[in-house]
Parts: sequence; structure tokens; C-alpha cells
Amino acid sequence: MAVTVSLSSTSLAVVPGETGGCDIDVTNTGRLVDQFSISLVGTGGEWVTVEPSTVNLMPGTTGTASLTFNPPKSAVVPAGRHEFGVRVRSREDPEDSAVAEGAVEVAPYRETLTELVPGKRRARRRAKFRLAVDNLGNSETTVAIGFHDPDDELRLTTAHPTITTAPGTATIVKLTAAPHRRFWRGQPKMLPFEVIATPADGEAIKTTGVVQQEQLMPKWLLPAIAAAAVLVVAAIGAWYALLKPAVKSVATEQTQQQVARAESAASKASTAADKATAAASVAQQAAGITPTPTPGPNAGSARPTPGSTASAAPTPGASAKPSAKPSAKPSAKPAPTGPVPLSFRIATEAKAVTDGSFQAFKYAAPPKKTVRISDLVLQNPRGDSGILRIMIGTNVVLETGLANFRDLDYHYLQSLAAPPGQPVAVAVNCTAPAAGSDRCTPSVSFSGQLV
Repeated sequence: MAVTVSLSSTSLAVVPGETGGCDIDVTNTGRLVDQFSISLVGTGGEWVTVEPSTVNLMPGTTGTASLTFNPPKSAVVPAGRHEFGVRVRSREDPEDSAVAEGAVEVAPYRETLTELVPGKRRARRRAKFRLAVDNLGNSETTVAIGFHDPDDELRLTTAHPTITTAPGTATIVKLTAAPHRRFWRGQPKMLPFEVIATPADGEAIKTTGVVQQEQLMPKWLLPAIAAAAVLVVAAIGAWYALLKPAVKSVATEQTQQQVARAESAASKASTAADKATAAASVAQQAAGITPTPTPGPNAGSARPTPGSTASAAPTPGASAKPSAKPSAKPSAKPAPTGPVPLSFRIATEAKAVTDGSFQAFKYAAPPKKTVRISDLVLQNPRGDSGILRIMIGTNVVLETGLANFRDLDYHYLQSLAAPPGQPVAVAVNCTAPAAGSDRCTPSVSFSGQLV
């Protein structure tokens, strides 16, 4: 080996923004004049320099170079221990080189910035903000998030009151500001507040924000209501001014036409009746029968005149038999014998179970009647979970999960038939009732015929 290298100090400490270093001693142990190049192994970059990078040495002589560390005040160089090596290589014998090792301790540097986005927000009920916490230092930092409301007008909250930020990164924290008191109408109110970010071993950083509280009632609502009222009044005025007289006129004309037709029909019927009466009178005269005068409206019972007999003499050879007039009795209306329209609804209230059992709710038809079902409407408005069955007797004709529907209808081209004595039932296996209830309440509406 034709060269040796050594460091004046193998353990260094440096503060970001400042410089520190040591001397590199290079000795030519060979027999020839040689040029030696000096380079850094391991830690490197713009913050480490070697001056000069080459030295020319006579045999047996020693040259010195300076190794300088200058870490910036940023996250480029993390805080902590950085090991390095200095390599010296001979130009005459490139394969021959020497290395001296050392370490530099970079001190922590902390710098934190915060920004509230947006700085001002309009809201009626609550406003949402984002706080950006930038760690510009070279070490991990823990930051506590707090608030200050000078007028105590806001409820300020965050889901992350404490955060840990890595070097050279920005962390977003979501904030919510809700006014304590709301108002329906009025001018906007400006509600200022402060977000206080306190890094560990650092000073608190204050960021100001503003909530512009708006009225609960939208500004367009009253003009819209007024415009709607104007339109309604205009529509009513147009009805009374234009449409109602026209409708009344058309109705009057139609009524008059119908009355004229009825009077014409009555006149024709009266003429026909007079003609029929005259024809009947002529026929009776031709047959030698004395026409019987038609009693007038004021005709009463016949009264005997003085000197006359009240009773008429019976005709010789005729037997005096009273004529019996049968009494009229109302005939009984026959009972319908064909199909009768039928519709009914089965509502359920099934308790929640875990053993897979069903609770049945039944409908029984009148005795000796058959129920024919053509339409079903299944309803589960609350969103219960479980299984619903529709049964005729002990036969299951439909099974479906409650979670599969809210409103569901079926139509059968060939009706389902429930013979006499077999009830129609809705069986429910309730596994998870809707929130706020301990029962499942689906229902089924049936339509069809009773035969």
C-alpha cells in the first residue's frame, strides 16, 4: 500500500445552518511521486465538501485536505448520526486505496408553519375548515391543536387534537365550527376564532379564521313565495274573468237543450195519448159499448140522490160473488251464486328470534268458500330483515327475504286456490327489526275472488 489516510477527528457534531469539519492527512508511503484523489464514501451531497480533492506528494511526505459539513436548515438532512468514509486513491496504482471512517451528528432543527384553508367560510349551521401543518424541520414533531373563541360564539371541534408530523411533510387536520345560536332572518354575523398549534419544545402558532353566519331562511324563499302568491291570485282572477263565465255559458246551453228535448218528447207523448184515446172511443162505439167516462181528478165516491136507492139491483142469473184480489208480496232476492270479488290484508308483528322459527298470521274464509288469489302486494316499509312466507294450509306458495323488497307485487295468470277449511297465512322469521323497534312488521295485501 503506497498511501495512508487519517482524520484529525472521527466524531463530529454540527448544527443545521452552521459548518463543522476536520482535517484529512494523506501520506505517500511509496517510492514514486504520486497524485492522490480524495472522495467521500457514505454520507454525501451538496452539504459535504473536500478541499482540495487531489494532492501531489513526494515519497515520504504528507499532505492535508479539509473536510467540511454544512447541513441546511431544512428537512434535506435528517437529524441524527451520519457515518462516512474518506477514500484516498493513487493515480499510479488505481487499485491501491486507503479509507478512513468517521461519523457526524446533525443536531435537530425544528420549524413549523400552519395555514387555515379557507380563512373565511359562509355557513348557516356549521362550517368546515382544514388546517395544514407543515414540518420544515429535520426531525419528527408532535403538535397539539387547540382553539380560542374570544366571543364564545362558536363550538370548535376536531377529531385529531394531537398529531405527529414527519420531516418535510404537511399534515391536514379537519376542523368544524358551529355557531351556538342560529337566527331565521337578519344580517350576516362575522364570528372570528383562532386555531392554536403548539409543537413539542416550541412556541404556539396562532392562525385566525372567520365564520360568516348566514340566516337559516334562504334569501330566495320569500321572493319565491311572493311570486307564487301572485301567480295564484292571477290564476284565480283569470278563472273568474274568463273561464268560469265560459263554463257557465256552456252548462246553461246544454241544460236548455236538454230541457227543450224533454218538452218536445213530452208534447209528442201527449199527442200520441190523445190519439190513442180517440181511437179507443171509436172502437167502443163500433162495438155498441157505451164508453165509460174517465173519472176526473176531483171525482169522489158516488152518493145517492134523494129518492134513489144506494145499492144497485143484481143482474138476473148472476151470482153475487165478491172478487178476491190477491195480495202482492215482495219476492225474496236470490243469493248470488257466482264469484264475488275479494280483497283482504294480513298485517304482522313478529318478534325477533334467533332459532329460525316462524310466526304465522292467518286469514280464514267463510265456511264452504274457496279463495282464489290473483294478486299479491308485499310491503316492508321499515326495512326489517328476515324471511317471509305465504302459505295455503301447510303448503308454502311463496318465500322471499325481507331485505329484498320494500314494495313488491305479484300477478298470477293462474290464480292460487285455497280450498274450504284451509286458511291463508303469512309466516315471518324476524331476524333484525328496523331501528327503534323489537318486531318486524311486514304486510301482504291479497286480491282475488270468493267462490
